[in-house]
Amino acid sequence: MSEPHPSPFPTALILDTSFLRTIGGVGSESYQTLIENVQAEARELYLSRGVVEELTEQRGYISVDWVDRADTTEWITLAGDVQPGVRVHDGPRAGEIMDRVHERLAAFEQANPDELRKTDSELPAVGVMLLGSTSHDSVGILIDDRNAERAITGVIKNSYYEGRIRVIDVWTAIAYMESQPE
Repeated sequence: MSEPHPSPFPTALILDTSFLRTIGGVGSESYQTLIENVQAEARELYLSRGVVEELTEQRGYISVDWVDRADTTEWITLAGDVQPGVRVHDGPRAGEIMDRVHERLAAFEQANPDELRKTDSELPAVGVMLLGSTSHDSVGILIDDRNAERAITGVIKNSYYEGRIRVIDVWTAIAYMESQPE
């Protein structure tokens, strides 16, 4: 599902809670690789509103306060609320993408869509917003949740956003970043 060789690597990266949980804290190699690459390559990290809520709920389980980092560093930003009507050129609206992903995810999870959180579903909607409001020509969603990865990829595939919103799993992202010359 994830891109096997995400090159060129997007400069805008939307982080999912699962990704942050997997890379660990400041003492882990994966965390250090991410931060060093982001700073060296002038990448920007984004947290969606749903991820911020999950991080707040899980305080103590995730060793880095990513929300605080968004307030104190230039390389991570809180993305804000999803604006459902935003779209880029003739691409589907952010709200349409979010709804489609949510329905696919509910089917994969075998859950009632009304009882399923929309955190993963909002990630590609945030991607649409970033494509429409920044100079980034592609956005990466860094994730470590197989069902969410499949749901997002399935909706993005064969749409205007294919190649512009890219789903990259945690291990592919870290391997790519480790392979970059210093």
